[in-house]
Amino acid sequence: METVVRDRFPSLFRLRASPPAVPAGFVRRPRLEEQLTDGAVHPVTLVSAGPGYGKTLTLASWAGLGSAPGAVAWLTLDDTDNDLQAFWSDVLGALAISGALPPGSPLLEVVPAAGFRSQQAVVVCAGLADLPDVVTLVLDDFHHIHDREVLESFSYLLEHQPPQIRMVLATRADPALRLNRLRVNDVLTDIRAEDLAFTEQEAAQLLDLNHLQLTGRPLEMLLNRTQGWAAGLRLAVMCLDQKDADAGLSQFTGTERLVGEYLLEEVVERLPPGERQFLLMTSVVDRICAGLANQLTGHSDGQLILEQLVAQNALIVSLAGRNDWFALHPLLRELLRHRLSLEEPGTAVVLHLRAAEWFAAEGEPILAIRHATAAQQWDEVGRLLTELALPQLLTTSGPALVAALEPAAARARVEPTASTLLAAAVCHFQRHEYEPMLRAADDAATLMADIPAEDRTAADVLIALVRLAHSRTRNPGTTAQSAGRLLELLDRVPRQQLPTVEQYRILAATNAAVGQLWSGELAGAAANLHTVDAQCRLLGLGLTLLSVQAHLALLEVIHGRLPDAYRRASAARQIAERRGWTSEPQALALYAALALIHLEWNQLDVATREVDAGLTVSHSGSDPACQLVLAIAAIGIAVVKRDAAAIRVATDRLDEITEQAGELPPLLARWCAVALADAELSAGDPGVAIDELVQTDEPSGFTDALEHVVRAKAHLLLDQPDTALDLLDPVAASALPYPGPVVEGRILVAVAADRLHRDTAAMAAITEAVELAQGAGIVRPFLVGDSRVATLITRHRHVIARHLEFTRELMPANWDHDPVATETPLLEGLTERELAVLTYLPTMFRAPEIAADLFVSVNTVKTHQRSIYRKLGVVTRRDAVERARSLKLL
Repeated sequence: METVVRDRFPSLFRLRASPPAVPAGFVRRPRLEEQLTDGAVHPVTLVSAGPGYGKTLTLASWAGLGSAPGAVAWLTLDDTDNDLQAFWSDVLGALAISGALPPGSPLLEVVPAAGFRSQQAVVVCAGLADLPDVVTLVLDDFHHIHDREVLESFSYLLEHQPPQIRMVLATRADPALRLNRLRVNDVLTDIRAEDLAFTEQEAAQLLDLNHLQLTGRPLEMLLNRTQGWAAGLRLAVMCLDQKDADAGLSQFTGTERLVGEYLLEEVVERLPPGERQFLLMTSVVDRICAGLANQLTGHSDGQLILEQLVAQNALIVSLAGRNDWFALHPLLRELLRHRLSLEEPGTAVVLHLRAAEWFAAEGEPILAIRHATAAQQWDEVGRLLTELALPQLLTTSGPALVAALEPAAARARVEPTASTLLAAAVCHFQRHEYEPMLRAADDAATLMADIPAEDRTAADVLIALVRLAHSRTRNPGTTAQSAGRLLELLDRVPRQQLPTVEQYRILAATNAAVGQLWSGELAGAAANLHTVDAQCRLLGLGLTLLSVQAHLALLEVIHGRLPDAYRRASAARQIAERRGWTSEPQALALYAALALIHLEWNQLDVATREVDAGLTVSHSGSDPACQLVLAIAAIGIAVVKRDAAAIRVATDRLDEITEQAGELPPLLARWCAVALADAELSAGDPGVAIDELVQTDEPSGFTDALEHVVRAKAHLLLDQPDTALDLLDPVAASALPYPGPVVEGRILVAVAADRLHRDTAAMAAITEAVELAQGAGIVRPFLVGDSRVATLITRHRHVIARHLEFTRELMPANWDHDPVATETPLLEGLTERELAVLTYLPTMFRAPEIAADLFVSVNTVKTHQRSIYRKLGVVTRRDAVERARSLKLL
């Protein structure tokens, strides 16, 4: 378990998910520890005070003492958490790293992605409610959170907080949360600046630990000037001379801000020149390690200097209780950055580029982009984006990547270059702004001369990816071609030139396979999706794998393998629900597959819920192909219900999505036309239905079979059963691998034969339909046809007497002509030849005449008669006729 957690989170995040180390000179304050312990009895503790009041170290010390109830999960928030998905991803990561989530917890499966919204956050709250033990969650630096959606989602957690969760929020200013209700109900503990201020006894202890002696009036003066401010006292300790502290105190004047600035400058100025320069050069980063320090300073002794500064209490602490990552006090870092800009103008740009290079080499491209942005080196931002960072757009790091690119995207408005325009295109994609996305990419393509020759290939790949995304979302008929062009481009790219080429290849191959599916190349689509499935599992591309599984489920629906499709789609949905991916565009095909499955099974309420949920997810138009399939399913549901108003709403929706979708691939275009024609048939307009269908020269396939079926239904409505039979000849069980239209076709053959009084042919066709349908549970086609279907099913139940439980589902709800419900059914069904002989029994024909008419021997006829009597349970010809009539066999 620990290994899995360690591998899942990058090292820099694990630093944020661990409390900082408490420095050697830290003064424990039992009164505050007691306040925190008492407060943890309540659901929420708010520690609110300005910078430098010791909030973080006080909480870190308290957590380290084991006084907090249960396991302690720690998260230091930053600006990247102003995104609902990023916030909850980081909270869940902190819970996992702390060990607060036991093995098997569903929260370990949740991986918030770009579509994660408030409804998925509710799943997180439910998972917290199932935790077996108390957990204390410390959220430090909560003042960074200002996004309205994040705050509302977190407020929901506070209002529905499980009893085993204790929340501790450390912030510089009260957050915009609904906390007053908690205060009124006495379930919120407030710890404020006045609580955190050092008392005289605590200040004396701090001074004593640093070999400074101040008592009486001088100590009182120090407390008055600092107001017990922890940072002020700590800085004063560093500035006062141990030999004459009283004299140094006389220079200690001013307000809290001025005192802070004065003391910070005194700290910097008193450091040895080498250490001072070290701090100046490393101040451009928020967190520092030896390797990064060496990269910035050009030295090789970064670890030694960092450890020395920690030992000197120079406002630098080690992070996560380890000795490899460190952080400066924020106020000191800000001052050092200011001094660097004054003393060495232009050096910060060089240092930011060095930091970008180091983070890129360490596999942290988003941090690398942030530093390249700070240096305003837009070409470097573009290179990092195209060569390293882009695959993270489709992961939980997507919002953080877009946040890092925003300055470059904003720059594109005033200084459009290939690099800034590509950054803008990525930001537009994340916000589902597909037309501006394409314009930005096309404009970037015209400015490729801006990009160094060695970097152009990666930029070309990004432009091709953007064009593929536009095809998929706005012009699905060109998806396969766009994916093919990207694959051709990737085949020419050496892996050493573009390390992420394999991820891009999988994205392209997935879209190519989806394009094949909607174009009607079903065998190729299935083979390629199975190949991509294995590659996704190998590289851990979870969201792409979800899309692959969803489209494989759709293929199984098309091939009539409904139980297999349901098992695949349900398994994929369980993963999506566990990981919080049910609102991702990659899940949309799941809703389409499940809607079609439940429609064929005549589970109309469930099918409707799937359609509604899928259309809600696809509100941004991110996958018009699946939107269209959902609209087709909605028409099918309305047709089964014979709800004219619902049919009109569904067809209008299909027309609207079709208009927005642009060019449609062949299979999808013909499927839409079939659905509209079926709607016209339900309205009693067979002529209009026939006009909806456009003849094509494409080879037979799924939609070809569907079209034949709809045309046959239209001609039956026009009372042209012979024409219907001619149309249905190609739609035979042995000729097509699509049981859905084949079943419906055999039902229509039975109806047409029955109208032509070909009873034997009708019984044979309905029997074939039942045999084929019962294995997959296909019910819908039996309920949408001619009223004769119910009569044919009734006859089948008495004559063939097989699959009685299944055929019971095929009867209309108001059907009251099924003697099986009141009479004993035949123990054994009549064969086709026995049915032929049965039709002669009410006549005056004797056995020789029947034999001559059927071209069989007299003995054969007599054998069939005896078998008929036995199966009907009678002994005379008259009784056989009466029994057959009562069973509606005659």
